[in-house]
This record gives sequence, structure tokens and C-alpha cells, in this order.
Amino acid sequence: MVHSSVHRLLLLTILVGCTAPPGREAFVLRIAVWGPLGELAPTSNQSALASIAQPLVYEKLATLDADEQLKPILAARVERLSGDRIQLELQRDASFSDGTQVTDLDVVHSLESGGLRVTQSERTLIVESSQRGLPADALLLEARVFRQQEGKPIGSGPFVVAARTDAEMRLVRRVRRAGRINDVRIIAYTTPRDAFAHTLRGDANLIVDLESRWLEFFRGVPSLQVVRRAGRNADAFIFNTDLPRADRVQLVSLLGTQRVRELAYGTAECAESAEAASDEWAMPAGTALRLLSWGPFERLALAARRALGDRGGEVYHLTPEETIARMKSRDFDLVTARPIRWPRSSMALIWRTGSANNFVGYSNAAVDRAIDAGDWTAAEIALQQDPPAAFVCTRDHVAVVDVRIRNPTLGPYDLLETLPEWEVAQ
Repeated sequence: MVHSSVHRLLLLTILVGCTAPPGREAFVLRIAVWGPLGELAPTSNQSALASIAQPLVYEKLATLDADEQLKPILAARVERLSGDRIQLELQRDASFSDGTQVTDLDVVHSLESGGLRVTQSERTLIVESSQRGLPADALLLEARVFRQQEGKPIGSGPFVVAARTDAEMRLVRRVRRAGRINDVRIIAYTTPRDAFAHTLRGDANLIVDLESRWLEFFRGVPSLQVVRRAGRNADAFIFNTDLPRADRVQLVSLLGTQRVRELAYGTAECAESAEAASDEWAMPAGTALRLLSWGPFERLALAARRALGDRGGEVYHLTPEETIARMKSRDFDLVTARPIRWPRSSMALIWRTGSANNFVGYSNAAVDRAIDAGDWTAAEIALQQDPPAAFVCTRDHVAVVDVRIRNPTLGPYDLLETLPEWEVAQ
């Protein structure tokens, strides 16, 4: 899935100057993506590649740490309460990019736009879901604080959009910090191969979510370093729910084999590789299955077509926008994705009947009942019995980044939410 990702425009602002000291070139982080940038907005946009900048421009009240605990960002304090409620205490010195203060009303409006119900209590806010079956914490992790200014959303994040074309977006830090990244360029290339080649050439100095086969080309490149974080969401195939349940169950058995993982990723790339190899399965005779692929999933799609044998149909490698459009119109049989699975409550955003991110219209009463009860184990069992997807490989998140960055750790929820604190060698 596209996180989350993913899982997210333009900001009218004053350009903050970033003048380098005499004789020293200012460091610019150039992020390579591929396909149309799309629009950068505070609300979720699964298909916009510009959403990679969301955590830099639009802050959330909280995120998750590696132990799945809520961690404040714009909030001063966050606490889980009983009954799927969350209590937030707000910072009082936060400001938007135009210098105006972030008010309680701004926060309430932003949370309500994200599907949450808000009750004010003295200096705190109590939030809960306003949408049946969608947990408050899953919605809070997607909600970003913003205000409309002259018809444009502005954020409270450390960066603002200074310039934008169809091929590039420039972000500058609102308040320049010595020893940190102050200038970011997001550069859109035509294809994933172009993004890879330009990063290898030095035109870009950060790229994320590479195919495994490309990573080896960066080893030994003195100007770049490889950064990893343990993956929590598996590469998968989402099914057209018009496929009979028996076919979907058979596809899960076929696509979840060690053979498919090794064809797509090689050996020892997937957390599932340590498991005993599954028995080989063959699909019963039938019509050829069309596969959609995008971004870093081309090799996975080709591995699946090979494993499907006579049932393997055409593979279409598309942009995220084209992929989501065809998912919504059911013009596919299988589509590569990385649907969010962490935290477990987030499965409601993808699979509950009627959820905005349930693009393929999956609906199962047993899944809905388990989600509504917050019984994630029961929900997973129900999903296995009537599978909407085959989960193939949980692998590390990988970024290739400029070696001058000293501590480029990837965030546990949004990969680049830690970027504002990355240190640059002076």
C-alpha cells in the first residue's frame, strides 16, 4: 500500500533565506521520488508522492515510538484513557508558518476533519472516534494540524514550501538551525529506475524504499550510506473482492511461499524467510489474472506472475494515482501494496466496511464485529478465513542517504518524521 504509505498543498509562505557561510556551500537534501508529485495536503492522500513531505510541513499531535506507545509531537502530553479515548494537553507556544499561534480551535477543527470527536476540558482535549469501528489512536496518527489561510492550508511544522513546479518542490526550515538540514528538495523523476540512476549519479542524495536488487549498487559508494529500520508492514497483493473466496484462499497459499519470496527478494530479505517453507500450490484452471504494480514492487509482481503459471496475466506497472484509480474501479485482479498493519488497530482503516481507505470495497461482517470490539486477534483470524490480501514479505525499511548526515534514523511510523533532527557534518 501507498503509507502509509505510503499515507498527505501547497503552502503560501515567505521564503526564508539560507545563506551559506563564505567559502562553504550550504547543504541541500535532495530526495528522489518518481512519478507526478501531486498535491501536498494535511489530509491523507495515498497517491500523492508529495506526501513524503507531510511530517515536515504539517505536524501531528502524536506519533508512535518503537514500543507502540503514543509519543507527543505538537501535544505537550498524550495519555490513553479507557473506552478508546485519548487525552491531549496542548503546547501553548506552537505557531503556524505565518507566525500566528496554534489555538485550541485550530486543533479541534483539524482533529474533527480527521474523523475524531473532541471534548474540551480545562487545558486538555479528550478525543474519540466519530466513525463506527475506526479506533481513535489509528485516526489520531493520521490527523495533522492545519489552518486555512486565504484558501490554502498552512502548517506548524519546521519546514514550509518555498517553491514548487511539476517536477520539484523546495522546502526551507522556518527557523534556520546550525548543524541541521535547512533546505530540502523533492525531485520527481519519470520512473523508479530514473530515481535510482540519478541518486547513484549524485543528482539526488536520499532515496527510500528501493527494490532489493538495486541496493547492492550503492554499497561502496563513498558519498552515500545505507540506513535501515525493521519493517512492520508486509509487501502484499490486495485482491479484487469479486474473485471467489476459494480463489483468494488459494492465492494466499501460493503467493506466501518461500519460492515467491526468493524470486522477488532473494534469500534472507524477508522476516518470513526464517519460517518453514510452505508447500507448493498450483492454481486451478481459470481466466488469466491481471496484476497491477507500482513503485518498488515490479519484481514482486513479476515473481507472482511466474508462480501463477497459466493463470498469470498481464502485469501493468503504473503510477500510484493510476493504480488507486484502477483499484477503485475494480479494474484489476491483484495489486501490489504495503497495507498498514502496525499498530494492529490500523487494520480498521483498510479493511472495515465503508472506511475511506478501503479502496477495493472489502466487506466482511465477522471482521467488522471484531474491529468494533477492538479484538484484533479475532479480526486477523476472520481476515485469514476471507482474505482480502496475501501478505508476502516483511522486510526492512531502507534509505540511501548522503554520508554527511551523521544520524539518519528512520521514524517508526512516518519514515522521515525524524529528518528535522538529522545532524549535518560541518
